[in-house]
Amino acid sequence: MANSTNVKQQLAAHQNAAKSLTINRNGSNTFPYTNGVISGAQGTTSHNTITMGNVQPLTAMNMAQIGAGMMFDQFSNTQHVKKYEVFETTEDILALSVTWHRLRPLISHGISNIINPSNRPTKLTDSVLFKELIQEDRDKADVIRDYYSKKIMMLTLKGQPLTSYRKDLNTFIHGDCKVVKEEMMPLVYRLPEFYEYDVGLEEMFRELDTRFEGSQIASSTIKTLNPVKKFTVKRKSRRFVEYWLKDEENKPYKIEIDSNNDLMHLWDYFYDRGKFHEITLDTVIRFSNRDSISHYKLIKWKLA
Repeated sequence: MANSTNVKQQLAAHQNAAKSLTINRNGSNTFPYTNGVISGAQGTTSHNTITMGNVQPLTAMNMAQIGAGMMFDQFSNTQHVKKYEVFETTEDILALSVTWHRLRPLISHGISNIINPSNRPTKLTDSVLFKELIQEDRDKADVIRDYYSKKIMMLTLKGQPLTSYRKDLNTFIHGDCKVVKEEMMPLVYRLPEFYEYDVGLEEMFRELDTRFEGSQIASSTIKTLNPVKKFTVKRKSRRFVEYWLKDEENKPYKIEIDSNNDLMHLWDYFYDRGKFHEITLDTVIRFSNRDSISHYKLIKWKLA
């Protein structure tokens, strides 16, 4: 019994001593506490400490709350549950993207109102875009939204399956223009650029024969072609230039060259000159059809 009493007394003494200790940022633990605030040297008060008075006991309710939080964090990003961050703006987020698209060449050439590099936009929600937005940007956003709404409707009526990109695009253009999920931001940022590319292709195809059948089997041939138009295309995985040409039957042909190709300038010379003179190529071609647009793709080629 005496040993048991001594043990209890020693334990109580240790607990009382622990209550009088604090843990400072520098690791010391010698000052007594008063209501969670440490009295420092010369009567000063320090709030940069952790004291026994600041620490709440781990009651059953606290443990339940912590456990619930741990369960939420653990399962909030599984295949069954997704966690989104949503942005809500006072302006159409697509109009802000149009503004940025309009400003980029002006900024790069030093003719924009945004002179200080630190003021240049880095994301679609930057305040500078709200300041630079004009009514023409809002109108252009409406045109883009209407264009893709009709395009997707026609594809759906034809029974053509939508790609993941077009499903996301369909969700965005028919959603709230001032509320957008964070995961949609890259699509919204690129949409004015995609629109210019798509409209440019459509205008070019109006002058060409795109309603024909061809063999899916690649074939070698000698083709004499005339240049039509070229487009710079940016994708997640690569950046390249599309060169479009046509034959004597007005059928379109496409060549793709990576933008980092060191010899691209030589091909550009022949292509630009070909606007006035035909280009003869020894090539391997394959028929392709995308969105009911028939054309040939040059897989391998060289000047003949």
